[in-house]
Amino acid sequence: MAGRAEEERLAPLLYALGRELPLPDAARARLRAAWLAFGRQHLQGVAELRALLGAFEGAGIDVIPLKGPALAEALYRDPGLRPFTDLDLLVRRQDAARAVAVLGELGYRHLGWQRSLAYELAHAPAACFVAGGGALPVDLHWGLVGFPAGTAPLAPGAEASVWERAVATERWGRRVLALAAEDLVLYLALHLAVHHPLAGLVWRLDLALLLRRHGPALDWDALVARAGAWRARGALYFALAAVEYAFAPGVPGAPLAALRPRGPRGALLDRLARRGDERGLGDHLVALLVMDRLADVGRALAAGVAPPAAWARSRYGTARAARAYTRHYARLAVAAARAAAALVRPR
Repeated sequence: MAGRAEEERLAPLLYALGRELPLPDAARARLRAAWLAFGRQHLQGVAELRALLGAFEGAGIDVIPLKGPALAEALYRDPGLRPFTDLDLLVRRQDAARAVAVLGELGYRHLGWQRSLAYELAHAPAACFVAGGGALPVDLHWGLVGFPAGTAPLAPGAEASVWERAVATERWGRRVLALAAEDLVLYLALHLAVHHPLAGLVWRLDLALLLRRHGPALDWDALVARAGAWRARGALYFALAAVEYAFAPGVPGAPLAALRPRGPRGALLDRLARRGDERGLGDHLVALLVMDRLADVGRALAAGVAPPAAWARSRYGTARAARAYTRHYARLAVAAARAAAALVRPR
């Protein structure tokens, strides 16, 4: 149980909830160690985030903290109960290059996992940066979510519109921007549906807590309309259905009915929302199913099977298309082999 809680990033929460339960001493000690460690990590994250926000403010760059300490403090009575592994910062797309420069001045370097910074600035919604001295990594976002194969099914301007509705809050002794409530629901839903649809109970818990806290005050009609304008109705439906199944936060029936895709697609999303899979076998399938337009699904499949040469060269950091395609198909083969091995592994 302790091991599964650690995998799900729920060990601190389980310790806090289970203090009075007759847990084995070894499990209790293991959970308590996680509770202490992530409590310290939250304090570290706040200190580093304050410094980052100050640096960006000095450069005239607006920033919205995503997840991390800000989300933990907004949703959890004890923010140390919500572990995080990095600091997520959203900037406007046109400010991305300047934001990268600010991070460089602070000693951060790009960590691309075989992807160049030039590729990520051109094709990805975010990039990761690391610094020495035990500092938390920074995920710099200029988009809210990344779909498979670099596709961008969200409507043009959808992500930029969140800045028009961003709200100023007072946090950590300074002015901090935050997503509007409906935008935060949509963002967490997209993140869950595209990046953690079947594995990652903590992402469902985040959304459930947000809905429990703000659900009665949410403008559900505006949320459904915004999901349609963003071309994110499928993603919002899947996330809300999954969260309602897991935690029953009281999602109103009318918005769910309005968002649910028709026919086999809706039935399959219902099945997957209830199923879950800690191995994440069907993650890419869900990411395709939640796309609202069939043309976007086709583009994603085509881009994965036969990506353009320019994209492949940029993605794999080589001037030779043949070498880029070799690396691309090797990655596909490894992914297919892992999925096949997992399929025959007993659950």
